[in-house]
Amino acid sequence: MKSGDSVVEPDSILAPDGRFYHGYKDGKYFLPNDADEQDRLDFQHAGVMLLLDGRLACAPVRQPRHVMDVATGTGIWALEFARQNPGSHVIGTDLSRIQPDLEATVPNCEFIKEDAEEEWMYEHKFDYVHLRFVGSCFHSHRTVLRHAFDNMNPGGWIEYQDSLPELYRLGGSAEGSAVKKWCDLMVRGAATMGRDLLVPMHYNNWLIETGFVDVHEEMIPAPFNTWPADPKLKEVGKYSSLNWRTGVLASTRRIVMTTGDISPSELDLLAKEVKAEILDEKNQMFAPFFVVYGRKPFDGEIEKSST
Repeated sequence: MKSGDSVVEPDSILAPDGRFYHGYKDGKYFLPNDADEQDRLDFQHAGVMLLLDGRLACAPVRQPRHVMDVATGTGIWALEFARQNPGSHVIGTDLSRIQPDLEATVPNCEFIKEDAEEEWMYEHKFDYVHLRFVGSCFHSHRTVLRHAFDNMNPGGWIEYQDSLPELYRLGGSAEGSAVKKWCDLMVRGAATMGRDLLVPMHYNNWLIETGFVDVHEEMIPAPFNTWPADPKLKEVGKYSSLNWRTGVLASTRRIVMTTGDISPSELDLLAKEVKAEILDEKNQMFAPFFVVYGRKPFDGEIEKSST
């Protein structure tokens, strides 16, 4: 499942690690935007769709007229939502304009290069705002959340789908494992770049504090490799395993190195240990995947409910 052919953005920057990164607001987002990363994002999307039983939206949205996909990446979610909802107009925004030009076949979907932390300037408000895997995207998640709230119609829904870089073993802790060490290095490295990768734990409270109602949070244990006996979960684990072995380790290498706690040769050795652990089904590991959504109240709804 792919969004389309990989797109090379003209203003992308070639970094010393040999990967290409966005040129617009250089350095604000620290993962690559090159062909390898685009393929990883599309592959990751397929795994999430399997985990969520094919649901693009878990929030109870009904024929939303205006839809926003924040940090759209390759645009694969936005394109699929637009195809399934021809009455919706879907806008996907990102710092990188790497989405395919499919206006002729998906006319109700468009993509805009934009920083979601800046003011949203649209002629209309939105009925559904979707954010997936945005933990590493923003300096201020609360700012983005406030922009979303202010630019939504009453009754509109917002939804986060995100995972934690935290691993657990069935019946115990993953402490001491190579994968756990890599995740810890990612968290520390991201912190040096102004990012808190543990923010998915806060989405529920932040939605409530911002003013959303009917807030719902679900944590789904997502298998990290192919240990489950259940066929669907085993397949989810296959996607996660391949995603890490062929993409995440390479894409996050620069982040891990910023900690200064590990040398390049030590990192190479750790990567080999991570791959070996992931391939070993005796390591029954899973990561928390969060689905959090809430509704913007109708005018006067809060006052009426409190009287």
